[in-house]
Amino acid sequence: MDLRSVLDETLRIEHDHARRLVKVAALVSAALRQEGLDPVVVGGSAIEIHAPGTYTTRDIDLVVPERFGIDWHQAQERAFRSLGFERHGRHWTRDDVFVEIPSRTLSDPVAIFDVGPTTLKVIAKEVVLADRIVGFKYWGVTDYGLQAIALLVTFGDELDEPLLTSYLDREQARDAYHALRTLAASKEAITHERLQKELDRLRQREGGA
Repeated sequence: MDLRSVLDETLRIEHDHARRLVKVAALVSAALRQEGLDPVVVGGSAIEIHAPGTYTTRDIDLVVPERFGIDWHQAQERAFRSLGFERHGRHWTRDDVFVEIPSRTLSDPVAIFDVGPTTLKVIAKEVVLADRIVGFKYWGVTDYGLQAIALLVTFGDELDEPLLTSYLDREQARDAYHALRTLAASKEAITHERLQKELDRLRQREGGA
């Protein structure tokens, strides 16, 4: 498969944001695999892939682990340049696509999606959700609370609860999970102000523990 030609066509005709993201991420991943690397989509782009419509991002974040016997810098540069990307700061860019590699290490579980003739590895949805819950509780980012609620509604009973709670327990964030899950199941309008009140309540509980 000529990855560059398929990418050219995808960028030309695919206008649905979520489908475009998935296809471009899969083609970039395929180019990196041809160089012996094994990328995984993480961050906000993983949210959009797992739950289209709940979150939109312009960036594709990849973890690309180093491999023994492969010059990591040269391999990823060959892969991106073969697809017509150029380097600008920390991003590889082409048209309106921005790809960043924030890390070279990953031990978390992944999900594998079939995308046309190739595959795409994405960090597990439970890890993505746990990351948003932890960010809500400890960083006070109410946007993360909104995203976590949207993910809870989207995933429903499809979550691996033992996997999710193992991550939450490690960060002592199960209380925030239960609070957000209760809000997700309610008919209450979820606003930044409502989430801030929930944050204050969680902090008061911890302070009185």
